[in-house]
Amino acid sequence: MKEEDFENYTDPILEECYRMKEEFAAQFNSVEELSAHLRKVQEECRRKGMKVVSYYVPPEKREPQEETNGDATRQKSSTENTSRDKSQ
Repeated sequence: MKEEDFENYTDPILEECYRMKEEFAAQFNSVEELSAHLRKVQEECRRKGMKVVSYYVPPEKREPQEETNGDATRQKSSTENTSRDKSQ
């Protein structure tokens, strides 16, 4: 990318995120208000029978995780995929 193109480049996804952030800031006075609103919406969805999935687990309920080397794990899985491909 040329230097002058780089200076004028705008990422449409980032622009959408900035727009949404401005809308939320105009509508809610704090992060707490936004969180309360989102919890209300989530509860309404539950009452309507929609499936609501939450990936948040409070720290006190988290199971201790073993420390693993991410590179070794990725390397192992790619080796398994390669050996599986050769056997087929």
